[in-house]
Amino acid sequence: MEAATWLASGISIEEAQISLAMDIRRMGGHPTETQTLEMGHRRIRLQHSIDEFITAAARYLGEEFDANDVVSNMDTEIADDPKFSDMDLADKMAPGDRLPSTLFRPELVIIPLSSNLGVECCNKFGIAGLIIQETILQEGQVNDVLHAVRVHLANESVLFRTSIRPAKLQAKTTRASTQVHSVEHVINLNSMVYKKCRSKLLNLRAGELLQKYQELNKSDLKVNSVVTDPNARSQQNSTLPWCWSLDVQGDSVSNDWLSEFYRVHWLHTKALQDHWVEKFILIRYEMCWTINFFIHKAENWIG
Repeated sequence: MEAATWLASGISIEEAQISLAMDIRRMGGHPTETQTLEMGHRRIRLQHSIDEFITAAARYLGEEFDANDVVSNMDTEIADDPKFSDMDLADKMAPGDRLPSTLFRPELVIIPLSSNLGVECCNKFGIAGLIIQETILQEGQVNDVLHAVRVHLANESVLFRTSIRPAKLQAKTTRASTQVHSVEHVINLNSMVYKKCRSKLLNLRAGELLQKYQELNKSDLKVNSVVTDPNARSQQNSTLPWCWSLDVQGDSVSNDWLSEFYRVHWLHTKALQDHWVEKFILIRYEMCWTINFFIHKAENWIG
């Protein structure tokens, strides 16, 4: 296993940790036996991947590496969920309720990636080359996550326009809402992975990349009304968030809905540009008309 492959497996493990932590949070304080069993199996598989990763770590981190000094628990910030946004499960659980296996929690284990060790520690171990490799891999991960976020935001916008708004029957509304909630869950997952990758780039001191990949706020993840309702008010000067301006190749080619999303916004932006050009021309003429008007009045007063 090469170092790049080992680092890539670690990045995949951290993504799986975030996904598992979010799914456990979504279950709430009353998980069914099936849910508890499924989470148990996922935790076992995740722990097996972590054990393999840590076993191979000595090959790339050197003999001075001690897994016991690195592996600890991380504070996993779960994305806001419509059902569990501000809910502390431990405080709201009844005496008979229980969360699945609170003692065995591999989703909170910090694995010995170079971004977790820190630049100083990597220099101490003589593995500064891993910092460069992980920075490249983290940048690729950020691009993949942003692509997924944009695809699903476009998907959600089209769902609102084609399924939610035209739905008249309760059954169709419920079915469409279920699709939207499913897409929102994927968006939340990818946004959490993006925040994690960005924190990694911060630890790796990749300042230039941090300027390119800005913080992803809740306002950046909202469905744009230009697609859902093109005739809505107060959107004349609305623009897309920063994440849509990044050049991610293959966006519109790989997804028809995203192509439609870009088409609508291109037309909206083109109309906005034409409006500004027209305003600029009219303002220049209006200034000339105003001056000529006062000159005309002055001549009348003098005459």
